[in-house]
Amino acid sequence: MTATLDSDSRLMLIAPHPDDEALACSVILQRAVRAGAAIRVVYATDGDDNPWPQRVFERKWRLKTADRKRWGKLRRSEALAALRVLGVEASQARFLGLPDQGLTDLLRRGCRSTLKRFDQIVTEWSPTHLLVPSVADTHPDHSALAVMLQLALGDLAEPRMSVWSYAVHGKSAAFFGRARQNRQSRAETATKLLAIRCHKTQIKLSRRRFLGYAARPERLLRLGSDQTTIADGAIREVFRQPRTLRLKLALPAKLIRASEPALFVLGQDSLGTPCCLKARLPVRSSEIGLSEYLSGQERIKARYQGNAFAGELTIPIDLFSPARALFVKLERRTLFFDEAGWLEVPAAVPSRPTAPLEAVERSLVIR
Repeated sequence: MTATLDSDSRLMLIAPHPDDEALACSVILQRAVRAGAAIRVVYATDGDDNPWPQRVFERKWRLKTADRKRWGKLRRSEALAALRVLGVEASQARFLGLPDQGLTDLLRRGCRSTLKRFDQIVTEWSPTHLLVPSVADTHPDHSALAVMLQLALGDLAEPRMSVWSYAVHGKSAAFFGRARQNRQSRAETATKLLAIRCHKTQIKLSRRRFLGYAARPERLLRLGSDQTTIADGAIREVFRQPRTLRLKLALPAKLIRASEPALFVLGQDSLGTPCCLKARLPVRSSEIGLSEYLSGQERIKARYQGNAFAGELTIPIDLFSPARALFVKLERRTLFFDEAGWLEVPAAVPSRPTAPLEAVERSLVIR
């Protein structure tokens, strides 16, 4: 069954930072406003840990806690201005103040209280349509927030709600190869451009890139529509069994790296508690070091050429429930962005029968 946005619809957008509402969902928000739908925009962070634009914008090199707080307040005001351009009132926005540039660390530490917070936010507002970041987005805050939301909503059985993901950064086939493209009118594009221009702090260093988003068609992928794991970045193949996870990796040489590559496997145990494993990948054959949990149980076959790496890695995953999805990420960060986001690996065994997807599908395309 399909449904259109109308006066009975409740659209919730969860954005990692101020500016993502304008870059990725301006057209959708405009259409929701015209349809008379109820709207709620939730910002996970204030975007306060973005030092280079702030240094240029304020002509100040050393930034203290008070400077970051002031910057976050400014970015909040820019987001509210952008929403006004799109027809969304300030009362319809909510800011959570989670750590900017720190959502991946928060996710790896378990973030149980944060997951409960997101569960409550969604449950209490009860959206019919929920927009969330894609796990394939190459900005680590975006992909980490996407994983958090999937963990938080995993047990939420709400037949009235359809969940759609959007991507801002990267060109992952896992998202862009499957997402639906929404055509936009000239008027919608012009309004989107005005909304993007409200984020003056971000345009300061990336004017051409930011303004270019105005003409880029917005794409959405309905979560649960395709359970196939599409390899991305240096992870070329993933094969899951109830107790092991086998990966085929190919890491080309990288001249600029913020840190050595690390592999993360994240999921939930049988009680639903989030847990994460970290494996530091070797950069040469004499450096094979994994986390204590793996201690000698892992198997790795590799070949090396310079600092390039290719091989197979088999990891025991007894810690995780086989009835729940896993999320895998090979972190190879350059400055603010990763080479790829997280890969979602479906459950190894079915947990319970589910209703056909067609029974709960809702469309976000309105005429």
